[in-house]
Amino acid sequence: MFKKVILITFFLFLSSSAFAQNSVISKRDIEKAIRSTDVVRKTYADTAVINLYQGNGVFGSSYGPLGLHINPAKNAALTKYGKTEYYTMNYFVRGKYAADYLVPLAKFYWENEPEKITKYNQTQSYYDGTISTYFEYEKNKIDVKTWFDAVNKNIAGLKVSVQGKASDIVFKPLDILEVHYDQKLTQISKITNENDQWKIELLCLDKTIIVYLKTNAAVKLQDSNLVLTLNQGENDILLSVKEPIVISAEKSLTQSTDWWHNKWQTMGLLIVPEIHAQQMWVRSMAQFLYSFNDQKLGLPPPMGFTGNHWNFGYPQDVSFVHTMLLSTGNIDMAKSWIEYFSERIPGMKAYTKRLMNVDGIMAPWVFPLGDFEGYHTPSVPNKFYYEIHNSGYLARMTYETAVFVNDQSWTDQYAKPLISETAKFYKSIAKKGEDNLWHLSIKPSTGQDEKGGVDQDDYLCALFSAEYCLQKAIEYNLDEDGAYAKILNDGLAFPALKSKRGIYFTNKGRGESDFGNQKHPVQLNPLAFLPIEKTVSATSKTAYDLRYYITMSAKKPYFYGWTLGEFLLAGSRIGNVAEWQKDWDNLRKANYVDKEWIQVFETSGVYKDSYYNITNGLITQSLLNNIVSDWYGKLEIAKCNPWKEKVFIKDIYSKLGVTVSGEIDQTSALLVLTAWKDCEFDLNGEKISLKKNEKIQKKIALK
Repeated sequence: MFKKVILITFFLFLSSSAFAQNSVISKRDIEKAIRSTDVVRKTYADTAVINLYQGNGVFGSSYGPLGLHINPAKNAALTKYGKTEYYTMNYFVRGKYAADYLVPLAKFYWENEPEKITKYNQTQSYYDGTISTYFEYEKNKIDVKTWFDAVNKNIAGLKVSVQGKASDIVFKPLDILEVHYDQKLTQISKITNENDQWKIELLCLDKTIIVYLKTNAAVKLQDSNLVLTLNQGENDILLSVKEPIVISAEKSLTQSTDWWHNKWQTMGLLIVPEIHAQQMWVRSMAQFLYSFNDQKLGLPPPMGFTGNHWNFGYPQDVSFVHTMLLSTGNIDMAKSWIEYFSERIPGMKAYTKRLMNVDGIMAPWVFPLGDFEGYHTPSVPNKFYYEIHNSGYLARMTYETAVFVNDQSWTDQYAKPLISETAKFYKSIAKKGEDNLWHLSIKPSTGQDEKGGVDQDDYLCALFSAEYCLQKAIEYNLDEDGAYAKILNDGLAFPALKSKRGIYFTNKGRGESDFGNQKHPVQLNPLAFLPIEKTVSATSKTAYDLRYYITMSAKKPYFYGWTLGEFLLAGSRIGNVAEWQKDWDNLRKANYVDKEWIQVFETSGVYKDSYYNITNGLITQSLLNNIVSDWYGKLEIAKCNPWKEKVFIKDIYSKLGVTVSGEIDQTSALLVLTAWKDCEFDLNGEKISLKKNEKIQKKIALK
């Protein structure tokens, strides 16, 4: 209730501010909107709580309720919601199945914890990029602040202020690493003191990494750990991966908070009058920036640097986040991903040839962190690595990034080769049937639903992806012999999958047996993942209406993976407010988010799989598309607006060629449109034509 009152007060101020008069959100308004979503805890819980996650896109970790990592001796009791340990994109090994795994470095934890805490406060500031933890016990006062330097991305910082006495802090290089596919790997550490800092050399399998620790606390080497005895007053602790520390803790913290302030002030923003929706937006955007980078280091795991569940990244999954990077103006980061993929075309082609014995690129289910040479030799870990739909999401990321980069030479160098190879893949597995439709068939293979069997013909997800890739290849003039146009003109095998219910089966072989047993609602893909329709088709509309009947356990409600996120995004693009609200309410009813709305679980109630920021990508897309959508090639405002009070947007990028700022309520919208290229488009039924850098203000009535 307290948070709700604060947000309403803020909105009253905002409505009467400079924004309402000039359609510009002030810096002060932006800061208030971000700070309104801080995590604030005033009561210490001695049972498990959601750990607080932070990072800088390269280096990150979750921290426990006392500001550091959870003491390993208490792991069984307090790690219900996942791990607390350091990870960096610079440290991975090639392990079981010749696959690549991000592996943890070390922990920082209190050697002894207070028996009774008398005063407590823990705050995560997304605006500052910090976590602050304060607690008192007996006559002692401890204040811990942590950050990951957003400028020097190899640096992690801690400041510990002590009044009275404090426990020693243990820095423990991990010796046994629990890694996916039931691996327990041994890590060897060697610690030496060099000049004014400690050098920790870590070795696991074929990889060595060096971590440096510098502090003004007293340090001793004890049983392969470093034990820090804290001073009265301020204690500064810095960790650096790969390179010695040359920066002060104060400077690192200052430059990092400055970076975060500038980022929030300059990137796209949505401000809504409902506190949980606002928390979801800000906390999700923060998690994306904690987890992803523009340094071409590979794809992080779906839970970022928390260490939860997977140790590797998925191209399909990151595509859900990629869209939000483009929409909010983080285009350089999105662009770097496509360059990273394109620079690995030879490896992807060879991988596809080895696994599938066809031409083109089947986007890997899991992208390697190292080279493709030897990757998954002699075989992949399981059937899911043969999901043949993934190339569609690679193609969409590529195409839409090229739209925003708006540079023909870049498109020719990076985008066209990727689109070309994904189209070649689907052509390679397409065969015209007796029904004169083009069918997709290859073995081994599996589909996106994951419950729909292996080695089936005409996976619906693959048909959607094939249609998208062929469309874009034709648009890029890559259809040299007209084969792609012929396939699309004759038609892919969608009619062969049409059921009496008016929706498509998930593949040719399973038919009706999959209804109600799907893990994922594949039929919604044209509403959520691939814009292959010019308007909502009858089959997509019917699939949306039947979404709770298509998907297993959804009516409980209970959701697997990112399913509920796809429900929400599909609803935004359908424009059904009542049904969207039903899905939104199920976020908590289904235990899909925690009670503090800090993060999203990978599956309902699977607590150890916290911080599944992939679903955050779908949910934030949904929040934005409620207000601004260009999915169907026109600019639609407030298509699915569930909020009665005003909504504010700032610098939202549309692939139609404009950024959109403004305020929207239930009856009207006052917008500022700024062209980032010459463009012409439809705005709620009105034709708009703008030259690059031209800015106009539009007031439109909403139905």
